[in-house]
Amino acid sequence: MYTVRAIWEWIYELLKKYTMTNRVKSTINAMRTRGAVAPSSKFLVRKMLSKIDYSHDLELLQLGFGSGVFTRGIVEKMTPGSTLVIFEVDGKCRKHEIEDDRIRYIEDSAEKISHYFGDRQFDHIISTLPFASLPKRVSDGILQEIRQHLKKNGTFLQFQYSLFSKKDIRMLFDDGPRIDFEILNFPPAFIYETTNVGTRVL
Repeated sequence: MYTVRAIWEWIYELLKKYTMTNRVKSTINAMRTRGAVAPSSKFLVRKMLSKIDYSHDLELLQLGFGSGVFTRGIVEKMTPGSTLVIFEVDGKCRKHEIEDDRIRYIEDSAEKISHYFGDRQFDHIISTLPFASLPKRVSDGILQEIRQHLKKNGTFLQFQYSLFSKKDIRMLFDDGPRIDFEILNFPPAFIYETTNVGTRVL
């Protein structure tokens, strides 16, 4: 016959297992939507953002917000007349939002850029989206949106933890991508940089 203590120990172990299972699920979901469970390092942020000239007013588009480390880096560099639009599908990231009149947050998929902005184009597009873990249909749709909304001579920046997306990004424009690497990040990351040279027809 089970004692009261034995029953409580069984309940405790069951609850602990349930909690751990949900933590694992949360971790997996974070990996799929944000590509990582830890914020990007200051070294990765600095190296990636250094590839854009912020000395004049810009219309910038950021795909993926996460904990806001890239956004903080961008707003520190932007001129007062610049603007930043951010697409982030994960509502939990809202707690990290940065109060700045130059920023517009859109809690929706980057597949819907055209839905919100029509034919508007941006000077540069900075992405932290985990293309390697997204469904192929979704990643293809987002890349098509990037291609459509980047101005001529504009730069598209993207970091990934592998070279899995190199072929897809190469198909965007006739330039690149040029690839940099930052080892001081967990995990180490590849930085893709490509420019819309304006020769490829949509």
